[in-house]
Amino acid sequence: MRNTEETRALVEQALRLLDIAPESARNEEAGQWTIYRDNLELYIDVWGSGNEQHPFYYYQAEDQPIFQVLAPFCFVPADRQDEFMAELLDINIGLLNACLAMRQDEGVVCVKIRTLSHYLTAEAITEALDTVAYYAALFSQAFQHKYKVQLMHRPEAD
Repeated sequence: MRNTEETRALVEQALRLLDIAPESARNEEAGQWTIYRDNLELYIDVWGSGNEQHPFYYYQAEDQPIFQVLAPFCFVPADRQDEFMAELLDINIGLLNACLAMRQDEGVVCVKIRTLSHYLTAEAITEALDTVAYYAALFSQAFQHKYKVQLMHRPEAD
């Protein structure tokens, strides 16, 4: 089984496959990277689940390495929120390897993939990045057209 450090090294290998220098994508905290696809920010995280029990299906095992890709892309609209939330749930049932999620306290909608990292490959990581970016771009356009959502854009480089 792969541990957290090995998973972090695998993420950096995947970034190199995409011609992204891992050191330029690293965040301050170990196991966190930020990359950009067009106007989208994609966050990559790798962490260990620790030794305490979690309310997940793998709670019996200790310190499971977890891999996540997250792309926040819009805010919940001010109008038609119930309709919007119902559509998010309806869309989720058809998504492949990803889901739509929302942070209630911030009203931010994102696409995410989260999985245990035991069987990941560098190619699977690049596919996860492509999947999240594809769905975030697709739903940015669809939700802006239908609900007039405020989109989140890549911050301009300093």
